[in-house]
Amino acid sequence: MKDILYGVQLVILKELDPTTQEAKASGVTCRVDTAESIELEPVISEGKEDLCRSDEKILAVVRTPDLLYGYNLTLKDNAFDPEVASLIEGGKIKTTTEGEGATTSGYDNPMMSEGATMKPFLLEAYVANYEGDSIKNYIKITFNNCSGKAAKMSLEKAFYAPEFEVKSREATKASKPIRTIEYVNELPAQA
Repeated sequence: MKDILYGVQLVILKELDPTTQEAKASGVTCRVDTAESIELEPVISEGKEDLCRSDEKILAVVRTPDLLYGYNLTLKDNAFDPEVASLIEGGKIKTTTEGEGATTSGYDNPMMSEGATMKPFLLEAYVANYEGDSIKNYIKITFNNCSGKAAKMSLEKAFYAPEFEVKSREATKASKPIRTIEYVNELPAQA
């Protein structure tokens, strides 16, 4: 079976419990339905080669293989969502309470004196799988243990699209690999 994949349809971020590396029951969950792209770069521990040779020929070669131990992702979104930024880079959402409830009034990056305030999270990316001119199903790619950095910013005469750098590694405590891929028939409904 070959898959014809096209476009990021949805990204879901779920805060992890750092003690179990499982989704935190009362943790933050963010839905990104405006994702532009996700670039994946494998992180490899390169193996070594040891040669035994004479002046004229190679007598033996001992090689150790390259080993994958993570992915570095770049998530580009077409909209700025303070809740997503807060989860990935550890900032704080400012709210005001006027009238019927709380509304977002701003966003602050963490203070240097606070140190690293990023929370571990998992990232689920849903990509459409086409057959002919219709969507057959979706590929759900889950990065099981992620940490983020502050978004790259470019403010110019164009729409602002934040780019978040995310490191994905194995969730050893939860016995989950760096990444899992599943086929699903539909996108998850909004909670």
